[in-house]
Amino acid sequence: MLILLIVTGVVLGRLQTASRTAGKVDPISAAIRSAVVPSSGPLNSLANSSGGFFSGIFSAGRLKAENQRLQALANAGALYTEQVQRLQGEIDRIRVLQGMGPIPGKTRVPADVIGYALYENRLTLNVGSRQGVQIGCPVESAEGLVGTVQVVEADRCQVLLLTSASLTLGAIDQSRNPPPAGLLRGENSSTLTLTFQDPKAPVEIGDHIVTSGFSDRIPRGILIGKVISVATDEQFGSLRAKVDPAVSVGNLREVHVLR
Repeated sequence: MLILLIVTGVVLGRLQTASRTAGKVDPISAAIRSAVVPSSGPLNSLANSSGGFFSGIFSAGRLKAENQRLQALANAGALYTEQVQRLQGEIDRIRVLQGMGPIPGKTRVPADVIGYALYENRLTLNVGSRQGVQIGCPVESAEGLVGTVQVVEADRCQVLLLTSASLTLGAIDQSRNPPPAGLLRGENSSTLTLTFQDPKAPVEIGDHIVTSGFSDRIPRGILIGKVISVATDEQFGSLRAKVDPAVSVGNLREVHVLR
């Protein structure tokens, strides 16, 4: 056995020496390398994938924080845009109020809305008897008629809104010539009812309704709203139109009291 090992060693030594002299790798070393190198590939891949896995774990917190920061910036941008649009709307309404032409026999008293009682259909303004405001004075905004003054104090007043069933006033269909006239009354918080005594009044959906001017206090031509439905009341022989108010009370900030 010992002799066999010696002979094998001598043969391998000569074979390795001859291969190196020729600038080659001996067959035995090549066989061993081919067996070892392929197995190292999966190990390297496993090591790399493990490194990526742990790197992902360690960077997850940072990515989450970055996502939260970006989401906060997006929310802030949306809020900023909303506020800018709201303020621009208020500026536009103020410009419309300031640009309103004079009404013969009337003076516009600028006022701010300082209170809103939704279920009572009332607004509170920061002007009163000291500014010449009286009961029955109409109140208008940039969009149209808001209501009429019902309670007056020294420096404030309460306004009954058009949507109140307690308020009745004359109105006409400005879209028709001659304009048919009727009585307007609040139905609910978003709808008005305009009753025409003539069941054949030429009223159509989309017509614009304005104040009639038949009252000494409320001048003619202030926009009230737009017709959204028309129906004949067979029982009373009249025509009833549902009107969508032009004024969105929830957005009111500045108004005029006409005295």
